[in-house]
Amino acid sequence: MFKKFFKFLYGYVIIEICGKGAERFLNICLRRGIRIWDTVPMSDGIGASVLRQDFILLRDVAKKCHVRVRIKEKHGLLHMLRLYRNRRVLLVTLAVCAVLCIVSTRFIWLVEINGVENSDIAGITETLDKMGVRNGALKSRLPDGMDIKRAIISENDHIAWAWVYIEGAKARVEIYEQTIPPIVIDKDAPCDIIAARDGSIKRMVVKNGAEAVSVGDAVNAGDVIVSGKVPAYKEGQDEEYIYVHSMAEIDAYTSHKHTGEYKLYYESRTPTGKRRKHRSIEIFGKVYTLPARDVSYEDYDVSEKRSELNIPFFGYSGIAVDTVSYNEVTVNKEPISIETAVEFAKNDLEEKISKELRTGSRLQNENIEYVKKDNETISVTLEMNFIENIAAEQPLAEN
Repeated sequence: MFKKFFKFLYGYVIIEICGKGAERFLNICLRRGIRIWDTVPMSDGIGASVLRQDFILLRDVAKKCHVRVRIKEKHGLLHMLRLYRNRRVLLVTLAVCAVLCIVSTRFIWLVEINGVENSDIAGITETLDKMGVRNGALKSRLPDGMDIKRAIISENDHIAWAWVYIEGAKARVEIYEQTIPPIVIDKDAPCDIIAARDGSIKRMVVKNGAEAVSVGDAVNAGDVIVSGKVPAYKEGQDEEYIYVHSMAEIDAYTSHKHTGEYKLYYESRTPTGKRRKHRSIEIFGKVYTLPARDVSYEDYDVSEKRSELNIPFFGYSGIAVDTVSYNEVTVNKEPISIETAVEFAKNDLEEKISKELRTGSRLQNENIEYVKKDNETISVTLEMNFIENIAAEQPLAEN
């Protein structure tokens, strides 16, 4: 971006190099340190761009290589001022707009928060607003970055690190969340062993605690399998218990079932080239929707693009254009066999079931069934049976 700005500031010309020695011309220019870019081949030579101040140096090189160099276009600030020197109203308007854009960078017009997945985005926004990081805030009055960081971390759960980067009129808030560890109960704290999910007990190895079920029993998620409340009395004596930290390995037969609907065709989408764009312009925090025609396409894909006006050395100016493109497509359906559709469905359903499994689960068997709902759709059900360690600790309060 800065290179383009300086090229525009210094001014440059687009030239045409005609003759058989065009390639030699470019090599000599590079050896002499003459900056040439955007070279493109032409029918009778080469097109390129060169700075205004370097153009005069091309005369000797052109004479040496027996080529003709002519100016095709002129670009740059000086050329633009000469071109519009008699249009004073336009120049004054441009100057006023430039001043407004530069002044606007003294304020915050956009707050962008990145890195939030599990945390409460509303809570982070509330904290930022309380600290003064909001649309329309004067940058010089913002609190110290460390103060904002401490407020975000202390007032919101599971935030490991945060920082606010000021980029022109934009405040970019980067958030790093904590990796939430599994709940681990202190070994000296009493607890029960409960079932993490429904199943039928296959094997029990109880290291501490009192068995509440037996091998072969069916349990539901949350049922106590090994109790941390252990009787410490003999028959005929008053009831007395000790509370221990239960420890056990509990293997159980578990079943996981998922159902989904799948198509009996493969769908491809080919753009037709027709497109409708809906634009909105954001000016200093206010969004204005520009008039646009309705989308009448039957099938289309949607894409979004945001273009921000950035001023060199200042950054985001507070002005942006959001464009939503609706691209018409032709949908082609290629039929596939039921066997292929079932195979696709199996892979998808297996992925969903895998997210439910506990570490070390062992597959025993699986069964897949499908029902044809209509000529284009089938309903597929996958049931997978595992042996899983379903033991989970649950704190036990002493009474």
